[in-house]
Amino acid sequence: MQATQRKHLQDVEEQVSPEELAPRFPIRWRWTMLVGFAVAVSIIVLFLIILDMERDAWLSSQASQAEVQVDRLSDELKIPMLAGSKAEIDLTVQSFLKKVPSVMGVHIQYVNGDEQHFGNIEADDALLHELPENSHVKRLPAERMWYVKKVVYAGTTIGSIGVRFSEQAWKKLAGELVSRIFIAAMIVIILSGVMVYWIAGRMSQPLEMLANAARHVAYGDYSMRLPVQGNDEISDAISQFNTMVGELAHKEELRDVFGRYLNPKLVSEVFDTGKVKVDNKRQEVTVLFADMVQFTSFSESTETEEVVEVLNKHFEVFHRVIDYYGGHVDKYIGDAVMAVFNHPNDDPDHARHAAKAGLAMTIACSKLGVLRSNGEAISFRVGLNRGEAIVGNIGAAERQEYTVIGDTVNVASRMGGLGEGGEVIMSEATFAQLGDGFVFESIGTREIKGVSQPMQCGSVKPASEEARRNIAHAVALAFDLTLPSDVRHIIGDI
Repeated sequence: MQATQRKHLQDVEEQVSPEELAPRFPIRWRWTMLVGFAVAVSIIVLFLIILDMERDAWLSSQASQAEVQVDRLSDELKIPMLAGSKAEIDLTVQSFLKKVPSVMGVHIQYVNGDEQHFGNIEADDALLHELPENSHVKRLPAERMWYVKKVVYAGTTIGSIGVRFSEQAWKKLAGELVSRIFIAAMIVIILSGVMVYWIAGRMSQPLEMLANAARHVAYGDYSMRLPVQGNDEISDAISQFNTMVGELAHKEELRDVFGRYLNPKLVSEVFDTGKVKVDNKRQEVTVLFADMVQFTSFSESTETEEVVEVLNKHFEVFHRVIDYYGGHVDKYIGDAVMAVFNHPNDDPDHARHAAKAGLAMTIACSKLGVLRSNGEAISFRVGLNRGEAIVGNIGAAERQEYTVIGDTVNVASRMGGLGEGGEVIMSEATFAQLGDGFVFESIGTREIKGVSQPMQCGSVKPASEEARRNIAHAVALAFDLTLPSDVRHIIGDI
């Protein structure tokens, strides 16, 4: 059973190529990308916060410096503006621009509406034309950094000045900040990614191992056991998996054991569904009986252990032959075996397969070559009959047997009694259902107990090379004890 399961698993694995499998996205990569994304978003948010704080700090510092510089320029321009000396104003402003590199331009507006521009002012239109309300330095609500102040001398307003400061220092500072944070972010992302990949890999290994083991179990390999490490949810899952596989293996062992004594169909239904759904019905079948010639004398002259050993040796080979041809051993009756074809396994050529099985059993019996105490070889009589039989549960409520009964079964048993051993006996009507490749050797018309009309009976032998090769192949496989007993599942249907 286990060998068959492993063979089936190997066949499935060979049939499924990696290209046919659905693409996978491993957990370790998912966690790595998720954590990497979360770290990157966190760094971006922190960077924006830091950048905003740094800009506020820089603007505050710039405002303090601008207030000092604008106050200084205002004081220097009071006398020239009051005197209306534009040359002196020009000289003062040019000197101021040289001394303070951060100043890009100066705008002077007089109370009479006149204006003077120095340097790169890129005036913000009407903003610069509005006189400050007081003599304090004020930053204009413009995109560029303009600081303005009303120029007052002796309580009289003589004009206003506006000084534009450069933001180049902030751009440089922001660039350095971005560069450093970017480098730090890359280092953090890479280190966190490597760490998360390693941790996720350690976490996903038992999951991958569990998935692979589950795949083997799904195809019938119940020998899988996984090591339990740690004390977490994953170790609990692995422990439960091992318990589950153990229960499945035990269930399969019970199925195998019961299958040796009961009808496999019933066993499968009980284990798969927990219920037995059996329909009592009539069905066309072919029944095969094989019993030992002169068993009574053999059993009386032979030790009990040897009798059982000889019967089991023959029945083991017979079972393999019957199973090869799709039949089912219904029961063992002392020295006889009863097999049914086309039940429970459907087989449209059941009569032909039953005939081949009977012929293979006679050859296998000769090949075993077991001798009696008097030197004679042990042989079996084989009888076949095809017809309609009743299939169902037979017996008491406490003990039932799922089998076939009826005249077809009785006639098959009687056919076996007509032979002398080493041959397959059947009626001419059954032989007509075998198809090509066989020859019928009549033994005459016989009265069969339970049958009103005499029946033309005879032995059957293979006539074609194909039939002989197939029978020889079945016998060879029956003697190959390295194969599982259910060889038919390995070699395929006949």
